Amino acid sequence: MKNNKLKLSALSAAILISLAGCGSDNDNKTTVAPDVAPTANDVMVTDAMQWMVSEGALNARDGNYDELSVTFNEAGETVSAEDGVYTFSHGVLELDGLNFKYVNISGEDAEIDYTVTANGKSASAKLVVSGVKGDPLAKHQWHLRNTGQKAFALSDEMKQGLIDLYVNDLGIMTEEEAKAYWDAEFADAEAHYLVAGEDIKAVEAYKQGVTGAGVTAVVVDSGLEIRHEDLAPNVLPNRSLNLVQGALDKTDPTSPAVNGDHGTSVAGLIAAKGWNGLGGRGVAPNTGLIGMNYLGSGDKVAQTDFLVHGFPGSGITANEEISAFNRSYGITFPVYIGYSELDEQIESYPNLYLRGGKGATNIKSSGNSFEDGGPEGSFCADNGANDLGLTCYNGNSEPSQAHPYYFSVGAVNSNGKHTSYSSAGANVLVAAPSGEFGRWAPAMVTTDPMTCLSGVSGYEGRNIAGWSAAYGEAFAASQYVFDYPGHPENSSCNYRSTMNGTSSAAPNAAGVVSLILSANKDLTWRDVRHILANTSTKNDASDEAITLSVGKGDEVGEFVAHAGWIENAAGYKFNNLYGFGRVDAGAAVAMAKAYDTSLGEEVVSDWIGAGSVVGQEDLMVEIPDNNAEGVSYKVTIEEDVKVEAIQFKFDIFSKEMGFGFDTANGPVQTTAGTDLAIEVTSPSGTRSVLLSSKQALVYPAFDFYSGWQPGYILKNGTFLANAFYGESAKGEWTIRLVDTSGDSFATADGGSFGFIGYVNNTTPTTMTGAAVRVFGHAAN
Repeated sequence: MKNNKLKLSALSAAILISLAGCGSDNDNKTTVAPDVAPTANDVMVTDAMQWMVSEGALNARDGNYDELSVTFNEAGETVSAEDGVYTFSHGVLELDGLNFKYVNISGEDAEIDYTVTANGKSASAKLVVSGVKGDPLAKHQWHLRNTGQKAFALSDEMKQGLIDLYVNDLGIMTEEEAKAYWDAEFADAEAHYLVAGEDIKAVEAYKQGVTGAGVTAVVVDSGLEIRHEDLAPNVLPNRSLNLVQGALDKTDPTSPAVNGDHGTSVAGLIAAKGWNGLGGRGVAPNTGLIGMNYLGSGDKVAQTDFLVHGFPGSGITANEEISAFNRSYGITFPVYIGYSELDEQIESYPNLYLRGGKGATNIKSSGNSFEDGGPEGSFCADNGANDLGLTCYNGNSEPSQAHPYYFSVGAVNSNGKHTSYSSAGANVLVAAPSGEFGRWAPAMVTTDPMTCLSGVSGYEGRNIAGWSAAYGEAFAASQYVFDYPGHPENSSCNYRSTMNGTSSAAPNAAGVVSLILSANKDLTWRDVRHILANTSTKNDASDEAITLSVGKGDEVGEFVAHAGWIENAAGYKFNNLYGFGRVDAGAAVAMAKAYDTSLGEEVVSDWIGAGSVVGQEDLMVEIPDNNAEGVSYKVTIEEDVKVEAIQFKFDIFSKEMGFGFDTANGPVQTTAGTDLAIEVTSPSGTRSVLLSSKQALVYPAFDFYSGWQPGYILKNGTFLANAFYGESAKGEWTIRLVDTSGDSFATADGGSFGFIGYVNNTTPTTMTGAAVRVFGHAAN
C-alpha cells in the first residue's frame, strides 16, 4: 500500500510539472499552440437518385477545433443560401454544420466546390456526385416539375414545317411573310403556356422519401401493356384481368389496337417505374399496377361491373393496399342521366369495404366536353356558352360523378389555367395537370405501346397516319416531332408526348393519392379526400365570375352562372372548374405523415325534401320564363352534421321537352333544357351553382333502367356539390331555379339530331320534386 502511495505521489508531481511547463516560461509569458489551417477532402456521393435526398457530411476539420464556416462555388461564382437552401444548376443542398442533404434536380453528374474557413485560414475540396440514377424523359414532364419546358410542343421543326407549308405547298405567303407570321404565333403561345412552377410539386413529395411504395393502383381502362419496359417492374404478376369473353390469357389486358392504347398511357402517368434509366416516371413511380380492359373492344364477361370495383372474384383481397381505381372514361350525350342507388352501391364498394374497411378511392376524369361539338353539333357555340366561357356539359350529368364515392378530377394546362376541354361542375373535387394537344401547348409525356408498329407514336398512330395522308410524311414528322418514328429520344416509339384530356388529369391525381397512402397507410378514403381539400393549390386565382343578364325591359336582372373562386364559411376555397384546386403532392404527403384529424364515423342522411323524388305528390313549382328572380324552394335539415359532400335531387318537367318539333323549315327543339339554371345557398350563406344554364340538355332525361323520360329535363337528376365542405348542414337550404332566357336561336350545325334551331319554351318549366342528402360526420 505504501509503495502505491509513493507511485501516485510521483505521478501527481509529474503532471504538475507538465502543466506548469505548458503554461509559462521564466518571463511569465503564455505559450500558445500554433494555429493550423483546416483540412478538407473530396466527398463522393455515388447513390444519388434524381429528385431524391442524398445525405452525407463534408470531410473537413480544424486541427485547433475552431468552428468552421463553409462556402460553395459553382463555375467560379459563390453560391449563397436562400432560406437555408443553396441552389446550383444541377440541384439544391441544405447544410447543418458539416452535414448536408442534397437533391439532384438535373439527373446529371455534378461537382460542387466547397471551402471551409477558420481564423482566416481555408481549405477547399469537392463534393462529387456521380452515377446519378434518373429517367431520360423526366426533364420533359412539366406536370412533375415545371421549368417552362416545351415537352416537344412548339418545336423548331414544327415551325419550319408550317413555314414550308405556307410557302411551298399552299403558296399563300413569301418566305419572309411566313417566317414573321409563325414567329409571332409561336411567341404568343410560348408566353401564354410556358410558365415555370405550375406543377404538382412531385419533387417535394420525393424529398420526403415517399415514392408510392407499398400500395397498388388499378387501371380500369382500354388495356395495359403489362410487358412494357417502363411499366413491367411495377405490374403485379398475374393480377391483371382481361375481361373480354373468350380471351385466351385472362391475366393479360394488353390492347390489340395498333393505333394506341389509352390505358397504357394512363398507367405510365400513375406509376411508370422511376430511376431505371428508361422513359420518364409516374407521379408514384414505385406504386404497383393492376390493369383491367373495361373499355377494350369485344364483349365483356357478365361480372365486369363488379370486377372493376374490386368485388370478390376480382383477385383483390379485402385487406390489400389498393390506393386508387383510376377511371379515365365517361359518357358524353346531351341529356341528364337519372341517378341509380343500385349503381351507387356497386361504385361505392372500394370505398366502403376494401383496405380492411379503410377504403380505396375511385379517381374519375371529369369529362372533356367544356366546349364540345359532339351529338349536339354547334349547340354550345350557337347559344353563347363557348363565348361566355361556360361549360357545355355539366360534370354531374353523368350519374357516377354525382356521388362522393368517385373523386371527379378536372384538367389544367402548363400555365396553371383551365384547359380548353375540361368539363366543369359543382362535383369537381380537384384538378390536375393534363395540357392541350402537344403541338401548340405541352401535353403529357408518358408511356405508349412498345415498338413503332403500334401505338400513338408509331406508323399507325392516329395523328401520324392522318396527317401523313393529308399533307405527307415530312409534314407529319415536323408537327409530331417526338411521336413520329425515329426521334432520338424515342427510337423504339415506346413513349408519346401528346397524351391529354381529363384522362390524363385523373391518373396524375391517382398518383398523388398513391403517394398519400404510401406515406400513411392508416388513412381512410375520407381522410384522403380531406387531405386533398386542405392541401390543393388555388391555381388560376384571377378566374373571374360570369354573369348573365336575364329578363327584358325594366325587369332585367342578373344571374351569376359561374362564380369563380368562392370561400365557404368553413374557410375552404372552391371553384367549379378546379374543385379545391390543383393537387399538391408535397403538401399532401406532409399532411399525410403528420395527420391527426379524426373525422369520426360517416353519417349519411336520408333524402330530405318533397314531391316526386321522395315518393310524394308533385310539387308543381313553376319557374317563370326569362326571369332573374326565378323561384326559390327551401329544405330544412335538423341534424348538426359537418358536411363532407352533399347531393341534390330534382324532377323538373316541361311538356315541350320531347324529341323535337317538325316545322316547314326543318326540325327544332325547345330551349327549356338549356335555359334552366339551379343554384343552392347553404344555411351559412355559401352559394354553389349546380347548373349554369346554356348547357347541353338537348334531349329529355334518360334512365339506364327505365329508358327515355319524355317531358322531363331532369328525372332523378342528381347533383353532387363539394363547395359546402366543412360547413354545418343544420338549418335552411335555399334552392333557386331560374329560366335564364327568352330567346330562340338557329344552329350552324344541328349535329346528330339535325335541329335547325331551338325555340323558346312557351309554357313555364315546373319543378315536381326536390330533395337533399348529406354525407359527413357529427359536428363536435
